[in-house]
Amino acid sequence: MEDLRSLGRAVAQLRQARGMTQQQLATLCGLGQSTLARFETGGVAEFGSRKLLRLLEALGHELSFVPRSGGAFTLDDALAERQRQAREPRNAGVPGRGRR
Repeated sequence: MEDLRSLGRAVAQLRQARGMTQQQLATLCGLGQSTLARFETGGVAEFGSRKLLRLLEALGHELSFVPRSGGAFTLDDALAERQRQAREPRNAGVPGRGRR
């Protein structure tokens, strides 16, 4: 999984493969149906690990770790990019703006 959105889509696919509605899974895990819907569609900025683990357990799956394939964009890459952008002048690269 590359991000929270793809994780939510994967959970939706697992739920659908088991023939469950969002309401059924949400009730089983102690979540609101709207919370599950937002998670499955990428509408959440964060999703707690306990919630995720309850969902996976109810769907008959577990969390595991696998080595990452090479060349993937990492959180470290994102941080370095953000720091690089913060060091650049605001209008550098905009014609007619920036340093004179």
